[in-house]
Amino acid sequence: MNRTMAVHNGVLALVRQLPRIARGLTFVLAALLVAQAVGSALLPLATGRLVVALTDTPKSMRGVVIGLALLAAVLLLDMVLDPVRTMVAARLGTALDGAMAQRTVEGALRPAQIGHLDDPDVADRIERARAVGLGAHPPGQAVTALAGLVPLRLTGLVSAVLLGWAGQWWMPLVLGAAWVVTGRWQEKEIERSVSAHAGETAQLRRAAYLRDTATTAPAAKELRLFGLRSWLVERFAVAWWDGMVQMRRARVSPRRHTVAIVLLLLAHVAVVLPLALQAAHGSLAVGQLAVALQALLGLFALGFTGDLQWQLHTASTAVPAALEVGALDTAGERGRLATVGLPRREIRFEKVRFAYPGGRGPVLDDLDLAIPAGSSLAVVGDNGAGKSTLTKLLSGLYLPDGGRITVDGQDLRAYDPDGWRRQLAVVFQDFVRYPFSVRDNVGFGHIETATTDADLAAATRLGGFLGVEEELPDGWDTPLSGAFTDGTELSGGQWQRLALSRALYAVRHGARLLVLDEPTAHLDIEAEHELYARFLEITAGLTTILVSHRFATVRLADRIAVVDGGRISEFGTHDELVASGGRYARMFRVQSEPFQLHGGTRRA
Repeated sequence: MNRTMAVHNGVLALVRQLPRIARGLTFVLAALLVAQAVGSALLPLATGRLVVALTDTPKSMRGVVIGLALLAAVLLLDMVLDPVRTMVAARLGTALDGAMAQRTVEGALRPAQIGHLDDPDVADRIERARAVGLGAHPPGQAVTALAGLVPLRLTGLVSAVLLGWAGQWWMPLVLGAAWVVTGRWQEKEIERSVSAHAGETAQLRRAAYLRDTATTAPAAKELRLFGLRSWLVERFAVAWWDGMVQMRRARVSPRRHTVAIVLLLLAHVAVVLPLALQAAHGSLAVGQLAVALQALLGLFALGFTGDLQWQLHTASTAVPAALEVGALDTAGERGRLATVGLPRREIRFEKVRFAYPGGRGPVLDDLDLAIPAGSSLAVVGDNGAGKSTLTKLLSGLYLPDGGRITVDGQDLRAYDPDGWRRQLAVVFQDFVRYPFSVRDNVGFGHIETATTDADLAAATRLGGFLGVEEELPDGWDTPLSGAFTDGTELSGGQWQRLALSRALYAVRHGARLLVLDEPTAHLDIEAEHELYARFLEITAGLTTILVSHRFATVRLADRIAVVDGGRISEFGTHDELVASGGRYARMFRVQSEPFQLHGGTRRA
């Protein structure tokens, strides 16, 4: 779609959405705008009547009083309506912001899988919906701008009618055309700038990432220790200005501005000169002259209105983007079969092939794997071999490009994805550190259930977190972020134990498949040893998949699968794989040799 057309579509989408979001407020705002337009029409007429009364011979005090009263009433009406209009527009804008934010969130979360988030086009839409890169103008600001712009346009139209009535019919055509043409030139400049800016969201996302890296705590230490501050500042500047280059190119040339000024000047001369001559020769009454001059000034509202138009176009571009994100297609992604109690027999990967969007090639290729229900399987392999990808496919976050995954003989796609995930308790390697309370962080494992202290204690005991809450200011209800009053920060190991507790809370409430992706990556030696000691208790009765580089953990599993070249290259128990002398045996030997003692000396 043409980007300039997309800017127009933003305004049209805004107008269409307002009555759907808040019909009553929209009608109230429309009525206020019409009332202000009526006031704009009455002001020149009231002024003209007052001028006539003041210049009549003999003077009529009654006429003067009526003229003053009309003028005062019109001015008072505008003084009352303007703040009311601003307030209603602000409330309507807030409603629009909330509705568009909700559409964006719902749309991004609606698909059962997460592959759409890897799509650059979807990422651009989400970025525009969030209004990032456009001066952070939320769509609600477009309502405020529209509420200011409509009365101006109506004032311009009314002024054109009054100028034709008080002067001559051709005058509003000449002057109005000049204002409209020059205003349209400047409006096109805005549209090109906004559309160019909106088209640079990839560069602007990169700039935003660099900005956030520089201004938030997590990266602060390394940026200084590695001397990256100057490098980051340079990269931010390059990304930002690359994003702005199209916008700079889109700006109108000074020559066009000069032509616009000359055109407006000539149009005003062409209208004012005949009015002055008519007034000088007495063919134009004083009252008509007063009305004509005010109408002439009011015609500026048909031209360029500066910040209002910029604000309208920049803020409204978020609306169609939010609607597009909210309408992401989910057809064919959701099965319907019940999932309670699964798996009962086995999980199978049959000739599974998968590649990430935009990736260099398949991560998994013709992979076969059988996992008996109630057993534990450890998955090992080099970094990037596809171990975590395997768990994401099993979780239904991505769909295989080829082959299939079956649960008890039925294709995983046939099951209700939300129901299937209720059977999963997962700790990903990049688990989320929610800045909420401990109670929430654990309870998210089964959000449908109220978290009792007994449930929390049981899950955190197995997860190794129990006791930490006693050291926190507000116990289970302490926010886990220093950004909140009485909040606190946890260590990496404490966060990992909390994430494990969240998964085990899900197990307590019915999950039958436990997936642990590097569950000891952030644990110290003592905490890791405690996890080993509890492993059999944690996994009792569950189907467990463990992804780890720690062979002390891996050897506890019933079976071990080695992923290499996108396939399962070895499969068996720890003892069987060590005895076979293959890749697993070599990896195990490399990891265990430094800890073998000979004659009281540690062999390095």
